[in-house]
Amino acid sequence: MNIAVSPSAEEPSARTQVQWSLRWENELQLADHAELADFFRKSYGPTGAFNAQPFEGIRSWAGARPEMRVIGYDAHGVAAHIGLLRRFIKIG
Repeated sequence: MNIAVSPSAEEPSARTQVQWSLRWENELQLADHAELADFFRKSYGPTGAFNAQPFEGIRSWAGARPEMRVIGYDAHGVAAHIGLLRRFIKIG
């Protein structure tokens, strides 16, 4: 699923076009994980070196690995990310 977000026709926008990609975890290639890991290091690094540590190398998850990802790409690469992970709860 790819969705292009386009600016409104009424007002010009300086925002970059974002292409959205919905991908299952097993569809990601090694290069995808490397690009995501770089995105996370750059995003979390300014909040403290400890926060960027889980993404060293090409690891693109911290803690539980998501099953599905929604990734937004712009002209510079990864611009946004949503990771989805199901949790099963047993009651009783």
